[in-house]
Amino acid sequence: MDKEQEIINEQWSQGATNYNDIIEDEIHSFRAAAWKKQILEQVPKQGRLDILDCGCGPGFFSCIMAQEGHRVTAVDGSDSMLEYARSRAEENGLSVNFLLMDCHHLEFEDDSFDLVISRNVTHTLRDHARVYREWKRVLRPGGVLLIFDANWHLSRYGFSEHEESVRRHIECMKIYGSDFSGNVYDGDEEALRKRFEQYRPDESDVWDHALRDRIRPDWDVGLLQGLGYQEVCYDRDIIEELWDDKEKCIYGNTPMFMIRACTPA
Repeated sequence: MDKEQEIINEQWSQGATNYNDIIEDEIHSFRAAAWKKQILEQVPKQGRLDILDCGCGPGFFSCIMAQEGHRVTAVDGSDSMLEYARSRAEENGLSVNFLLMDCHHLEFEDDSFDLVISRNVTHTLRDHARVYREWKRVLRPGGVLLIFDANWHLSRYGFSEHEESVRRHIECMKIYGSDFSGNVYDGDEEALRKRFEQYRPDESDVWDHALRDRIRPDWDVGLLQGLGYQEVCYDRDIIEELWDDKEKCIYGNTPMFMIRACTPA
């Protein structure tokens, strides 16, 4: 594993507890049923599916797909995330094969899965072409790839959505008293704004070297088509049925999108 990937995995591990709390809330909310509908409506194949959840985190997609009776394999680069995911599956009586693995180097045979899914993963990739090629390799003929993500990178300092993202974050904390990272609003708006300005990415930033100021999902479409995927399409904004009002308030300027692509049948 290269040094950049080790740094990324460590940062995910550091945030695992907070992210697990978010997933715990999600899996017991309206989102579980909404996400099941969103995902499974995109797959024409009937019956039990072999599903790969890539970058599974604490196991939200993994568990809700297993609840529907599908065979689920889930991979992540963070041990801490996988610990939470395994505990969640066990607590819910679900059978999921969780593995420590890098999305750039999948240790699966060709044509292993009917469906590959990922959420909030692709904005962190070091090499999108390599990962998308790997996903195509492990999908069976006529298999479906679903990518769920947002233009999170554009919210960072120096990029187009930064100021609006800061404004929304502060507004959300005023209305709801907290954000999704465990921060509680204490009335000091200036201190909160300064905290957002503390982290400024530079050329060495491992999270930012690939996407820069690219606009997604448009950018991904050309890449996927060039790799041989077929029926590549997208929905630029899927948050209406999947996010609650707090999420829409804080992240509404970077809505979650869905990309759907198929392998040649």
